[in-house]
Amino acid sequence: MRVNRKYLYWGVFLLALGGAIVAVNVIAPDPAAVADVLRYWPLVVIAFGIGLVLRRTQFDVAGGMVAAAVPGLLLGSALAVAPTVGWDCTLHDQPATAFQTEQGAFSAPAHVDVSTACGNLTITTSPGSGWQLEAANTEGYAPVVDASAKDLSVRTVRDDHWFGDYGRDDWRLTLPASRIDDLDVVVNAGEGRTNLDGADIGALALVTNAGSSKVDLATAQVESIDATVNAGQLSIDLPNGDDVRGSISVNAGEAELCLPDTVGLRVRSSGALSAIDTAGLVQRDGAWESPDYASAAHHADLTVRVNLGNLDINPVGGCS
Repeated sequence: MRVNRKYLYWGVFLLALGGAIVAVNVIAPDPAAVADVLRYWPLVVIAFGIGLVLRRTQFDVAGGMVAAAVPGLLLGSALAVAPTVGWDCTLHDQPATAFQTEQGAFSAPAHVDVSTACGNLTITTSPGSGWQLEAANTEGYAPVVDASAKDLSVRTVRDDHWFGDYGRDDWRLTLPASRIDDLDVVVNAGEGRTNLDGADIGALALVTNAGSSKVDLATAQVESIDATVNAGQLSIDLPNGDDVRGSISVNAGEAELCLPDTVGLRVRSSGALSAIDTAGLVQRDGAWESPDYASAAHHADLTVRVNLGNLDINPVGGCS
């Protein structure tokens, strides 16, 4: 029987990729140890070299399988450990330069855009219509702030370049509990903590790349959520007294979703090489729903796409 080697090698690669992801998640080794192993990425080049050397010999198939398996093992290990390791973009013990506090107030429903790279971002709320930003950076770089009576933009000086001699940011932003039509929060290679206590948000957009974000919306009013996590971690507490709709995309990362018993959840999911924990939900009309979805006081309707990642709904112990 003739074997199509292209499919054989792809099969070996995918088996190695998936096996590495499962092994890392089940065994749960020290992420730092796995990260150290990934430093041997030149083995991929060596494996390709072995495959070429053995080509047209009696060991041709074996060499091709080695060339397919090694990249799969390393890539799978990288994807599995990325959400827990993240990116340590600079030293944590460097002294930071604090800048003069900036503040202002909105006279109408506002549009807010916050984007940071490398560091910590903390967002909270307070009554009224005023906002306040406290910022520090280990290399003395201040954030770029553009503000008006109905707009606020806070972004890093990196201009979308995550790395370089720009230090580590530490931003603390207080937003008003008054109406915000659009709130966009981007965390790159850092840690974000957003607690929108009592806030009134129209559209909330969350992006986390190679970092971790914790978003507490339990006491907020939010009309729609659009969340994306790439090679990182995302944790969201949904509103307990409001209806919400939206989408969550997880790519080579992990996400947690928590909601109270008073909220009925409906999830439509898709993706590849993923795991979605739907414990407690029932399948109905092509979606997963809370058993009491129809009679619940409030509803959360979400479209979820998970690729090479995990989504845990109402994890034991709550969202971290």
